[in-house]
Amino acid sequence: MRKRMTGGPCGKIAMVALLLGGCLMALAAGTDAKSINDKAGTTGFSFLKLGVGSKAVAMGGAFTGLADDPATMYYNPAGTINLPGRQFMAAYHNYIVDIQAGYVAATFPLLKDKKVGFFVDYLNFGNFTRTDQYGVPTGEFSGGDIQLGGNVSANIIQELAAGINAKFISEFADGYSSEAIAFDLGLYYRHRDSLTTAGLCLYNLGGVLSGFSEGSVGEHKDKLPMGVRAGVAHSLRELPLVAALDVVYPNDNDLYVNAGLELYKFQPLYIRVGYSTFGENYKTGSGSEAWGGLAAGFGLDYKVYHISYAFMPYLDLGSSHRVTVSGEF
Repeated sequence: MRKRMTGGPCGKIAMVALLLGGCLMALAAGTDAKSINDKAGTTGFSFLKLGVGSKAVAMGGAFTGLADDPATMYYNPAGTINLPGRQFMAAYHNYIVDIQAGYVAATFPLLKDKKVGFFVDYLNFGNFTRTDQYGVPTGEFSGGDIQLGGNVSANIIQELAAGINAKFISEFADGYSSEAIAFDLGLYYRHRDSLTTAGLCLYNLGGVLSGFSEGSVGEHKDKLPMGVRAGVAHSLRELPLVAALDVVYPNDNDLYVNAGLELYKFQPLYIRVGYSTFGENYKTGSGSEAWGGLAAGFGLDYKVYHISYAFMPYLDLGSSHRVTVSGEF
């Protein structure tokens, strides 16, 4: 539900800086894209890397600075200060190999300049066949992941807000589980021209409480996938277009860049496209790899609700589809 923004001549300067910065960082991120980072695969709780929200995913994951729906709690906990009234989001994700996931969130005003919220993020692997050492089926088991979190954000000054998420995270499979406690810390900046916003987030700071091998000799605990993301978004004064750019530096991979565009000329219909250099990790040397890292989708306003869809190809692994409903309540 985006309104056309207005502003001064600094819009063109900000847009040029945004595009030039994006090109430079994309080149830096892609310099060694074909090599495997030494830390790849060294963290657990991989579902925390999947992203949430159809709009954010369709825009390549560039949402840290945009932060204009409840999915911001995943990308930048300070961004909830930007949401009017009481907001909700319900999302469904059809992931690869029939893995199902979802995200439910809500935010509420608290006093004059604060917001609170909560979210549930889950992933279900479905059922698997259990076999003995000879490969003979002995039954079935299931597995999944869940994240429960609370959010608080508040204005520090008129243009700057801070936010924090507190989260309990669990992975489980066939009676075994691993748990962790984590925090996200964020900043959200709104330029006085109303055209440009920016964000910064330190995510998944915390520790693992127990590993899948709890109680055994030499218990192993996977590390959390921590990192930092920074982003900027700009609404063009001359065109009905929003551009967003994120830079993400995880503790288990190379720095990567997300970029996205939203065209809102045809409101109540919104068209979105995005690209992430992280898509290099999906390329195997076979098939049509030009689609690696790309994403696309659309949104539609209906009464007080906003319905979004996102499509993202994972090349040889398959594709993911997301549907999200959000709005005020």
